[in-house]
Amino acid sequence: MIKRFLVGLLQPSRIDIAALQDEVVRSVIADITNLYDGEWEDREWVYIAINHEVMIEEGRRSSTETAVLARKPGEELEDLNFRLAMATKEKLLSLRAAMAKNGKQPWTILDLTIDRTGHYDFAFGYGPPPRLNGNLLHTPLSDLLERYQAKNP
Repeated sequence: MIKRFLVGLLQPSRIDIAALQDEVVRSVIADITNLYDGEWEDREWVYIAINHEVMIEEGRRSSTETAVLARKPGEELEDLNFRLAMATKEKLLSLRAAMAKNGKQPWTILDLTIDRTGHYDFAFGYGPPPRLNGNLLHTPLSDLLERYQAKNP
């Protein structure tokens, strides 16, 4: 018992990545009403997706594509774009840094999806981020509504 206690004291503390991911998800959900075009009004969201690229090594550059599938009562599902708050972007950077401290390579691309049930999925990429490397037409969320409807008829 004492040996296990001493080993625990000598090991560097591990950062709770799951808790940081939960914080990011809550922050993203809070941001969805900040639409690029129009007002949120009485919509209810169904599905959220973000594609976030980051390059810290070259002056902390980032590029984000966001989408929220939502509907007004009795109306069709619509695909809307929203702004991530600076606080949310900081949480993304904190998650990236924490993962690196826990021995992971720093990610450059994050794809995050959140559904209405609260289930979320983080997918990390480690290659060159397309938009930040000049491919300004890289829009992986452009057909999100069609893909969602195909999976959820």
